[in-house]
Amino acid sequence: MTDTVPGGPADRDRPTARLLDPTTAAPGAAGEPPSPTLYLHDRLLLTGFPRSDRELQVGGFAEAMDELGLSFRVTDPSRRRMNAARGSRGLAQTLDAEVLDSIWVSSVVIESKDEQANPPDPWTVLQQLRRTAPEVATRVSLEHVVRPAGYWGGIGYWGGIGYWGGIAGYWSGAGYWGGIGGYWGGAAALHEYDMPGRGGRSPVELIIADPALSAGRGPTRPPVVALLDTIVQDHPWFADGSRMTQLRVSGGQLVPASPAPAEPNNPLTGERRPYEGHGTFIAGLIRQGCPHAHILSIPVMDDDGVAEESDILEALTLLLSRHIAGQRGEAGQVIDVLSLSLGYYAEDSTYLSSPTKLLLDRFAEHGVVVVAGVGNDATERPFVPAALAAPVPSSTRATTRPPVSSVGALNPEGTSVALFSNALAHVSALRPGVALVSTVPTVNGSGQPSVSTGDGKGLPRRTMDPDDYTSGFAVWSGTSFSTPVLAAELAAELAGAGSLADTDDAAMRRRGIKALRACLGRNPR
Repeated sequence: MTDTVPGGPADRDRPTARLLDPTTAAPGAAGEPPSPTLYLHDRLLLTGFPRSDRELQVGGFAEAMDELGLSFRVTDPSRRRMNAARGSRGLAQTLDAEVLDSIWVSSVVIESKDEQANPPDPWTVLQQLRRTAPEVATRVSLEHVVRPAGYWGGIGYWGGIGYWGGIAGYWSGAGYWGGIGGYWGGAAALHEYDMPGRGGRSPVELIIADPALSAGRGPTRPPVVALLDTIVQDHPWFADGSRMTQLRVSGGQLVPASPAPAEPNNPLTGERRPYEGHGTFIAGLIRQGCPHAHILSIPVMDDDGVAEESDILEALTLLLSRHIAGQRGEAGQVIDVLSLSLGYYAEDSTYLSSPTKLLLDRFAEHGVVVVAGVGNDATERPFVPAALAAPVPSSTRATTRPPVSSVGALNPEGTSVALFSNALAHVSALRPGVALVSTVPTVNGSGQPSVSTGDGKGLPRRTMDPDDYTSGFAVWSGTSFSTPVLAAELAAELAGAGSLADTDDAAMRRRGIKALRACLGRNPR
């Protein structure tokens, strides 16, 4: 069963998602029950660059699957990625064979060779591989459903769908998650943050021009902040494309894209998707925090706030290749800060060696500072990639790498943590994340003013329209937004510290660590 999402980043039908329920799922490798997560019902991720399109001979995977009576096939997007990588200007031109083999991820559909058998469950298959072929299993993982860190998981807000709010209409069966709220709490107090006046998204008027217009001259090479999120949509601040580049993944390559007009989810009712403008809001926060920064936007998620993990990994791999090409002399392709306001809840400790971890390690090796939102469910569960965060090293030796930094949310007065902000094992920084004001698409939703009158003497008189965003600005809350606040702060620190012309790995690593020390030790007020 699939559901088509027009205009989604992958531009293809979506597979069904499956809930990993700890009460019924097979135990993990150490016999412990897994933690809840959502994953694609028929997919596994396999790390390693394949020798063959057809057989995907990676570390004995084919043989191990055959012994389990299972077959597999590479998904069409994975096949396109492989073909692009082998092309004349593919990834193989930038990433050497060892690196490519260590970070390349293919999404494979698994099937039973017995046509009478029930479809195999990827989690169960993974546990079987861990028992029968442990060396192979180290390269295999679930393909997770990735969500933004921008709302507190949904606690039933979008149509009462439960924790994975708003996605049951697209991912069959996901609404079941709402029935196990005991894992996440569900305190009524968290709901306050969705209310206008208490941090919930609502229109506002902002009487300032684009900060970039009055920023003055910055460094010769401006700091570049990359964000992977929803598409940056039409807004006057980004209309001329100045200080912003938008790329999209197509056929295994990053190609130019333009800010897109925002279309209603249902043109008959004017209903709009819950995460419409999420990336636009983030871009506006970066612009406010560091007007000199050049924003690189890569849309990986649709406006319903859902993405497939393989799509995120593909975009990251292509971005890494582009960055390395920039370090080797291709002008304008180096990035300094990577801002990630999305993730998934890990089912077990293998996230510490996950494909995401391997990729972000490579970004750090090449001097990119990565910041990630901790999530918004008032839980201590590891939310990846923020759960990969570590303290800033005390040394700036040439080989030292800047760690991932996780970002939690402060309430507006700046002296308390937002109730929804997750408490991960390591929270690198707290930044404003409640009732922030930033850019949104200039759209008008289906809501209407409660009172509207006209006396025939001029403009009508009426109460505020609760979802008329034609001002281009809104209030919104979440660690999705505290994350770019820190990203912009880091970019500003880099811009003010001197020339960014030297893009050698070691130079970028040193700059990144110094910027982290300065910013993470600073009072956010």
